[in-house]
Amino acid sequence: MPYTKLQRFIRVLFNPLLAPLRPGNVVIFHIGRSGSTVLGDMLQQHPNIFWDGEIFRDILPARLGMKHDAPITYLEKKMKRAGRQFYGLEVKFFHLHLLGLALPMFLDELTKLGFEHFVVLERQNYLRKIVSSLVAHQTGHYHRQKSASAEAPHCITVDVNHVEIDRETKSLLAFLETYREAFQMLDDLLAKRNSLKLTYESDIERDPFEGYGRMCKFLDIPPHPATIRYAKTNPYPLATIVSNFEEVQQLLAETPYAWMLKN
Repeated sequence: MPYTKLQRFIRVLFNPLLAPLRPGNVVIFHIGRSGSTVLGDMLQQHPNIFWDGEIFRDILPARLGMKHDAPITYLEKKMKRAGRQFYGLEVKFFHLHLLGLALPMFLDELTKLGFEHFVVLERQNYLRKIVSSLVAHQTGHYHRQKSASAEAPHCITVDVNHVEIDRETKSLLAFLETYREAFQMLDDLLAKRNSLKLTYESDIERDPFEGYGRMCKFLDIPPHPATIRYAKTNPYPLATIVSNFEEVQQLLAETPYAWMLKN
């Protein structure tokens, strides 16, 4: 249930005083369009979790004229609002890049802040993520309430040499490689940390309760009844959404990413 204005006021006033009693902190890394919204919303419904979402989105360099603390200081202040609950946030690789935070250094800073739970949420089909981002940019619709009907497919053209998403411009292949390398680096860095690996395809797409249950087990807290309030925004075959599907198919035919065309 959403908090009332009075409840929000009480949380802002008293939770910082209870911060020393917080049981722990958890971070989820993802690239977007990966089921993080539905999972984060379910975690937010848990009484033992204070889910803060993508907090760094609010301090990215493009927000001209707005003054903020340095990213780590900003995070440290936000954490205090969790009181006696687990504090959780989401991080996208490109947010760290725009803020000038190298992944190894950022993980070290999180550890200093008391983070002991690290989660990777990977959408294995990177092509699907890219197409979903392009559709969202063009339509302005980034999420769909489960109660709302799915819209008709919105066709897009993927400029294979000039893809513009996540405040970057790269070729399609370069984006695919960037995602693969980022997740590989993260896996290596988390090898000796307390971590959990989720995938959109196995833990979110068919049944978000799978991912939610694994998260609760990872935090060692009993699952709390939650409602799934979001649904897929593009539940259609890629060939239906991408107008130049054959061009994309030809580009990826002899690459490790060819399988992504079939989903």
